[in-house]
Order: sequence, then structure tokens, then C-alpha cells
Amino acid sequence: MKIPANALPLRDYQVEIRQQYNDPTVDELLLVIGRRGAKTTTTFSECIVPDLVKEVQTIVAVYPTAKMGFRNFWNNIENDGKKTLDHIPSALIKRQSNDEDDMRIELINGSVFMCVGATNTEALRGANGKVYWFDEFADMPIEAVNVVAPITDANGGKRIYTGTPKIDGINGETMRRMHEQFKKDPTKYTCYIDATRYMAPEQLTKVRDGYILRNGNDFKYKQEMLLDWGQSSSASYYGEIMGRKDKDGSIGEHPYNKAYPVFTAWDLGKADAMVVLFFQFFKGKPRIIDIIEKNGSNIKAMAREIRAKPYVYGWHFLPHDGTVASLNDGISRLNTLSEEGFSNASTLKRQGLGVGIGYVENWLRKILINEGTTTTKNGSFHRRLRKYKKKFNPETGNYAGADHKTQSHIADALRYMCTALHFFWNEKSEFTLTLDDDRTEYESDLIPVDFVSL
Repeated sequence: MKIPANALPLRDYQVEIRQQYNDPTVDELLLVIGRRGAKTTTTFSECIVPDLVKEVQTIVAVYPTAKMGFRNFWNNIENDGKKTLDHIPSALIKRQSNDEDDMRIELINGSVFMCVGATNTEALRGANGKVYWFDEFADMPIEAVNVVAPITDANGGKRIYTGTPKIDGINGETMRRMHEQFKKDPTKYTCYIDATRYMAPEQLTKVRDGYILRNGNDFKYKQEMLLDWGQSSSASYYGEIMGRKDKDGSIGEHPYNKAYPVFTAWDLGKADAMVVLFFQFFKGKPRIIDIIEKNGSNIKAMAREIRAKPYVYGWHFLPHDGTVASLNDGISRLNTLSEEGFSNASTLKRQGLGVGIGYVENWLRKILINEGTTTTKNGSFHRRLRKYKKKFNPETGNYAGADHKTQSHIADALRYMCTALHFFWNEKSEFTLTLDDDRTEYESDLIPVDFVSL
């Protein structure tokens, strides 16, 4: 069997991608290519289709969902008016199924090409493919790759990942790490092709103006055309601020200073996560120096971990629900903390979400983040914070409230930290929660809480 020659001359990077795909020593390829850079056409027409003809095998295209694969790939029409699937000549096709639940082409030589959604892990496993192609990789649940990796390894095949950076995608940070790691590994290949490689300046200006008109900013333009890893979507609460912090030196080495006390701000999870941020404030700059993040933890266990840290504590700030009695023993978390020896603790007054986010926006530019000690098994604090975004309501077309994902816990802890900064520090970096009259308690929004003067 033969397939037609290329309709158009290939760009230099397309030639290189084809060469790397055909290199038997390369088992994984990550193609980070801007929109309209022909990453889908290159992968399918220059790599997958010839491979299906050359060797009898099964190759599987994987999208975050089957619906996305059906819409974005299976029925996709390219700029020349032809369907992407037409890169397989009809004379080579034995049978074809075009149902969203069964996207499959069998060639006359016995090779099979399939398109499936990552949500159906059994379909991934059952295909027993030699090559798996993960498109829109930043939105791909990583479990899909975990399922497939042993299959391609056993079959002597390859895995291909394509997409554009999307740091607030569910897999965006993994994609960035893979890109950096693949550059060092001769058995991997990664490319990074932004739109300046294939579009004229006047075209780019027109595209950017369109993004600004539609979205009110050029975040998506920088992300999808210029491949800026630091961009967050326009729905991100703090993406723009964090983008600046990546460049101004406020994220890096800003370690604990023994000469100053440490304060904590808590997010009290129920059955999910409990987060404690450790921070200091001196020389006009708050700095986040540490973090504890636990799933299914409790106050007593967290108190033991805090006590084990080498810090001298000034105060511990809990959210307003710290005064709510536990369903287990009827004792509030604040009282439990006090029983564990932490009398210098209190709850913050209840604030609306929008008010608290406003406090974060006011303080975040000034906050220093010690990168080395603010990373947990879930990832780095500062990169996860940029994923905290508004929740989209498809019925109204508006954003309503925060999208409650794992990063919302660290975002809530930061919100409580900034609320404390707003109320209890002055412009001289002085902690003002001290006894200035005959009071012996600090009035929280729910109950009076005893405290010790610093």
C-alpha cells in the first residue's frame, strides 16, 4: 500500500517531528505547538497514517472526553476544506465507524485507528495499542497515561502528547515538568514551537487584537499563540499577579528568619484537606515560609506537626468555623487547639468571599514566597495558586463563585492569612493584636476567645 505524498512542503519543525517519531530509540514525544501550528495534522498525517500503513498495529488517539474527540478531531475540517480523517485515503479503508461511542477505522492491511475519551480507562486498556496519542494534554487526567504506559512499554510502542500550555488545566503543571525533563533525556523528544515560527507579525497582531476584543485581555493569546507557561485563564483569580511574581523575584529563596516570630493561617477541611500556612512579616514584607497540607487530618494531629517545627509562634489564625463544635466530641477546633497548648490562637471574623479575595489582591503583590519549603506532594504553592479560578455556569454563561478543586484549600488559607494581615498589622510591619486596654479576650464573630499578650 502507498499513501499520497505531502500536499504542501513541510516546515522545518514538522520534518523534525516526523524524524523523531520514526526514531526507534524515542518512546515519548511532547509537541508543544501554538494554535494554527498544524500539530494535529503533523501528528496524524506525517506520523500516524504512514505508521498504520507500514506495520499492522492499533493506534489510539485519546482526548479528555469522547465528545471532545468526536468534535475536535473526528469531524474536524481543516483550512483547505478537507476533513482531517481524509489523510487516510479511502482506498486504504476496509471499514469505518463514525459514532461518538465507537470512532474506529480499520485498514485493508488489518491496522486499526481509534479515537476514545480518557474518562473511559477500560477502553484505553482494552485497545492494547502500540501507539497512544494524547491531544489537548493539559486537560488530560494523568490517570489515562498511567493506564497506557505499561501497554506501550510492553508493546515496544510510543506515547505522543500534544497541546498548548495551560497552567490552570488539570494536567498543565505536569505538562510543563515533562517538557523540562524531556529536554534532558535522549529517549524523549519535546519541541516548543510558538506562533512567531509560522505567522507574520501583522497576522499575530490581528490574532491578538481578536483575543483582546473577545476576552478583555491577551492572556489566552500569550498562552495559546506565544506558549507562555505562566499565563492563567481570564477566570483565574490571581493569575495575572502570579505572572508578575514569577518575574520580580518575590518567589524564590525567602527562608525563615529566627529573629522574628512565625504566624499561621488555617483552612479547616472536613473530610478532605486541612492546610496551614506559616508566615512572617518583617522589613515591610510578609513572607510565606512553610506549608502543611493533609487529607483527613484533625486538629490534634496538626498541632503535633506544628509543635515539631523549629519556629517560635506569634499567633495562630483560624477561620470563623473554628468555633463550631466537632460532630465527634462536641468540642470546637479552637478549644481543642487550646487544650494542645496553643493559647495564642483566635478565629477571624466572617468575611464574604469577595471581600477576602480583595484582601489577597491587595497583599499578594507584596508577599514573598519561599519556593523550596512551600511545595507538597500536590505541587508547589505558587503554581497551584494560579489555578484557583471562578466557576463557569454554562446555563447563564457567567462565572459564579470559586471552582472548588484541591487548590481551593491553599487559596482559602491564603485568604485567611491576608485577612489577618489586613486587620492586625500596621504600615510599619508591627503586629497590633495586643492588649491596649483592660480586655482579656478578643471578640471573634462567634464566641469570645482567650488570648495571651505577645
